[in-house]
Amino acid sequence: MSIPAIDAIVASAIEQRIFPGAVVLAARDGIILHYAAYGAMTYDAASDAPVELATIYDIASLTKMFTATAALRLYEAGRLDLEAPVCAYLPAFRARTIAVRHLLTHTSGLDLRLSTLCRSGRDAILTAVYNALPAYPPGSRVAYTNINSLLLGEIVAAVSEQALDRAIDALVCQPLGLRHTGFRPDAALLARIAPTEIDDAWRGCLVHGVVHDESAYALGGVAGHAGLFSTASDLWQFCRAWLPPTRDSADPLLLRPETIALATTNHTSGLTQACGLGWMIDRPNFMGPAPAGSYGHTGFTGPALVIAPQYRLIVVIVSNRVYPQRSAPRHHAVTAAIVAATLSRIASSVAPHG
Repeated sequence: MSIPAIDAIVASAIEQRIFPGAVVLAARDGIILHYAAYGAMTYDAASDAPVELATIYDIASLTKMFTATAALRLYEAGRLDLEAPVCAYLPAFRARTIAVRHLLTHTSGLDLRLSTLCRSGRDAILTAVYNALPAYPPGSRVAYTNINSLLLGEIVAAVSEQALDRAIDALVCQPLGLRHTGFRPDAALLARIAPTEIDDAWRGCLVHGVVHDESAYALGGVAGHAGLFSTASDLWQFCRAWLPPTRDSADPLLLRPETIALATTNHTSGLTQACGLGWMIDRPNFMGPAPAGSYGHTGFTGPALVIAPQYRLIVVIVSNRVYPQRSAPRHHAVTAAIVAATLSRIASSVAPHG
């Protein structure tokens, strides 16, 4: 089954040079409704390779959800207290009033922009992060910043007593059978990896096969906020583990139902944006008409996840919208349109669950 309206939406986006290519996967209850690859890895017609279903993309801030999932698995194991101060797990962290939950909901009050430190080197970045103090009271406002997930990644590594890339692999990727998701991909995979940006400002080259995010690159390619590469199929498998389980569901079990419910509940009621534990909730800018209670995440390089639990619907999009260089995020409207087209296709024949 395919959804012709999605073909038209993506073709138009490529024509407008919103991205050179993409993979879109939409599925409900483990049944794929639409799965297609579009366009090419770059706009160079003379030497370009077409995007394939197995093309690997830098998933940028979708890394944050893998870090959050690893943290929640440690929480389920009784090894991580969401209400404990961050300094209980990272003694060198100066701030004493920021709890683990604040990192997951982006309400820590920390306002350090990691991208401004990329030329400083790994040690200087981590020193600045550990010395950061909140600019406003923790819990008082939502401010989506990378430092929150970087610190969460540091906690996951410390609590699991292993490097973050190994922790995420052991806690998330291996249990879900994600064979094409990981940090610092092998050079042998380069032909399958879509390049991101021609970096004239700092690295002086085409960023290809290494993390696009500047601070994650300076940290060695592994960080809680960026660094993972993945495919649309692997991301679908990841999202399936985040659907509330049903008696007849074949979705993989990674977290307990009560943990899924906790993480996908709005923890920032009354503030400017609805945030779960890692998840963005009810964001029409990229979720379009997804029903209330939907959750998802986006990444700077172009990927997006949208989960509408009422329909047990998952929409995954991967692209390299920053090629050849970053511009205004026009891809969010494309994601919203794809979600709308998918919902329109199923709404007339499928009743919402529950």
